[in-house]
Amino acid sequence: MLSEDQKKELAQGKDNSPWEAPQASKSKSLPQPLPNKDKQSSKSNQKGKKKAKGKGKFKWNKPYPQNYRIPKKEKTAINNVCNMERTVMKFKNKEEERLNQSFPKK
Repeated sequence: MLSEDQKKELAQGKDNSPWEAPQASKSKSLPQPLPNKDKQSSKSNQKGKKKAKGKGKFKWNKPYPQNYRIPKKEKTAINNVCNMERTVMKFKNKEEERLNQSFPKK
């Protein structure tokens, strides 16, 4: 099976059998990573913490998507309601002023 020379080589850890890959020479070193260079931070970074993008932001419930075109009838209805609210607030303010004038606080 094995000759005495081969037994000695195995005992010493030497094995030059053809089916094993040759070991890499130790003189070759692995490529080392480049040293980290301090990048100059941009002006927006210098001010403080980075703001969260996307996931961290609170999303408002919007009645329509961003590029949705509101129909004209709906727009006019919304404007009418807003105008009515303004006029009601004007009348409330006038009513309060009238009451304050007739019953001054002491």
